[in-house]
Amino acid sequence: MSPTAVAAPLDERITLPTTMGLAFKHPHPTNKIEHQVLYTVQQSVRAQLHAEYGTGANDPLLSAYWSGAALTAIRHDVSAWSGKHQQPVGVLVVSNTTYSPPNAAGKATVSFCTNWRHVMRGDAKTHVVGPAVQRANTPGTFTTLTLTRSSDGRWKVSDMTEAGHSPKCPASK
Repeated sequence: MSPTAVAAPLDERITLPTTMGLAFKHPHPTNKIEHQVLYTVQQSVRAQLHAEYGTGANDPLLSAYWSGAALTAIRHDVSAWSGKHQQPVGVLVVSNTTYSPPNAAGKATVSFCTNWRHVMRGDAKTHVVGPAVQRANTPGTFTTLTLTRSSDGRWKVSDMTEAGHSPKCPASK
């Protein structure tokens, strides 16, 4: 008797290099919209890390999940890495995630803390790992993303605010 093929669920997450990981801690989605929005946030952060790792600010994954002012801001962040020939190496921790459902204008928001303590600055040319992005015992970055639904029905990050060393985020260990 031969084994029966079973369709496994498709994992559409953006694949990161083996030297880079993302720990995305978020509340359990309570409905389809919340699931879609939180999935988009996870994918948008993965797209950012993917682009920072080497594909650069013109990585097509960025425009798949980011738009408008947020796309401009994230491309600037990515260029800061690639302009110095650096790549992130380690695990980015996203925690303290809060979700606000779409308002009357159809905009949802997700806020979270990012801890870059376990992400090192790697030299893209020499592959030598440098210092951590975030020093020990310092608070993380508090980020708020605004998401809107595009004409094709997909959610995209349309606006972003960041506050480094925010008292809203626990200090890294």
